[in-house]
Amino acid sequence: MARVQFDIRDRVVLITLKTLLEADGHLAVDADPTVIITDDPMGAILYAKHTATLVAASATELRAAVAAMRQGAYGYIFLPLQPGEAELMVRRASAERSPSREKPPASLAEVEAQHVQAALRYCKGNRAQTARILGIGRNTLWRKLRELRCESGSADESEATPRGSQ
Repeated sequence: MARVQFDIRDRVVLITLKTLLEADGHLAVDADPTVIITDDPMGAILYAKHTATLVAASATELRAAVAAMRQGAYGYIFLPLQPGEAELMVRRASAERSPSREKPPASLAEVEAQHVQAALRYCKGNRAQTARILGIGRNTLWRKLRELRCESGSADESEATPRGSQ
């Protein structure tokens, strides 16, 4: 489950939230959290830059909580606490954002390069067969391979030169 850090001034709310979330299997931590729960909307904006953040807010503080959400906070937990709401919001926030643990997706060019290279390996270097498998012409494959070698810093022109142009 989620590693939750609390920054709540009201001791009763802190103890209640901590007890409820620990009963649902979440872990209260002081460092390296996956979710932070705070009752300070301005603090939530700062926390949200690095970690999924929830604002504990009463009816009079909802406007500030929504403003914090517009600037990056994941959401809010309504006070007084509603049954199951805190656990649901923590689960959603931890599933939605864990930027420090995930690497960004590969670029389209990287995926294309990996796919072309995998097809070439599969065909044991046979470029005509590779082109058929990829559904492209041999000249297009030749250009792709030349581009890939230039991007990777390899200057091996003997492999990149088509057979008919030597």
